Amino acid sequence: MYENEPLYLDRLTWPEIKEYIALRSELILPVGICEQHSLHLPLNTDTVVCECIAEYLSMKTGILIAPTVPYGVGLPCDRMFTGTTSIRPEYLKGTITDLIDIWRNQGFQAIFILTAHGDPIHIRALKSMEREDVFLHELWEIPLDDILEKQTCAKHAGEAETSVMMFIKPDVVRMERMIDFEIPFQEFEPYLDHRRTDPVPDSYGGLGFPGYASAAKGERIVQRMKRYAEARVEHHRR
Repeated sequence: MYENEPLYLDRLTWPEIKEYIALRSELILPVGICEQHSLHLPLNTDTVVCECIAEYLSMKTGILIAPTVPYGVGLPCDRMFTGTTSIRPEYLKGTITDLIDIWRNQGFQAIFILTAHGDPIHIRALKSMEREDVFLHELWEIPLDDILEKQTCAKHAGEAETSVMMFIKPDVVRMERMIDFEIPFQEFEPYLDHRRTDPVPDSYGGLGFPGYASAAKGERIVQRMKRYAEARVEHHRR
């Protein structure tokens, strides 16, 4: 194991992990999704953001990172976009429950679940798993209104998400393909709770104003994500 580098569970041997547990019985579990992010961001956007913060936490705290769970619960209206996929909330919960039960029996005493995917039903499934040794942190639960120009919160492939990707992985952002798109919240709300499953009219998959994104905004957002995530881990360690 090396200082100042992220520590990965699956890159160690089982005796090395046993030694780790004797010193620090904690684990970070990133949960991503394979989901369209409009015309300008890749399908693994939420996974990339989540893994970025997981790596930071590992370097700051020395906590091991488990292999990412790459699938989550997505909006039914997004399934028309090629490549997008989703699993049922009970399957997500069941998969993570199985993983945690085994790790707990091996001696891990605290699991920090991270996700950067804000689908309400996805979050509800993960939230239902919280207990005295399992903690969820949704990375977009941070204030953003002082950073963004056209939005007050994160929206799908909008100003905030695009800014973050422009900062942490600029080579994957298709700058020339950004499209600003907005509808009133009351019209989008039925899609959020999965009551509407048809495509959002006139949408290419995004929501918000990626045209106002910048790497500078992304850097501020990522730094805030890191601070909030680290504070949450330290809070639960007390």
